[in-house]
Amino acid sequence: MPVSPLGNMNFINQNMAYPATQASNELAKEGVSAALNMAAAKEEEKVIDKLEKVNEAHDIKEEIKEKAEQEEKKKKHKQELEKSDQEDVSEENEEENFKNAQSIHRIDMSI
Repeated sequence: MPVSPLGNMNFINQNMAYPATQASNELAKEGVSAALNMAAAKEEEKVIDKLEKVNEAHDIKEEIKEKAEQEEKKKKHKQELEKSDQEDVSEENEEENFKNAQSIHRIDMSI
C-alpha cells in the first residue's frame, strides 16, 4: 500500500498509488536537501569559529607585544632616572670634596 502525505502526517491510501509515491519522493528530496544545506551551514560555522579563534590569538599576541614594549620603555626610563640620580650624587660628592679641600688651612713654608 502506498503512503500518501497529508500535512505532517502520512496516511495509507489504496486509491492514491502514484500521487502518494510522488509526494513522498518529493518530501524525501526536500529532506535530503535540507540536511545537506544544514551540513554545509555547520561546516561554514566551524570555519568561521576557527577564523575567529585565529583572529583572537593575533589580537592577544599584539596586546602582549604592546605590553612588552611599554614595559621596556618603563625599564629604560627607570634606568635613565637611576643614572641621572647617580650622576647627581657623584657631582654632590665632588662638590663636597672641593669645599672640604678649600676649608683646609695651608701653611706657607716658603722662606
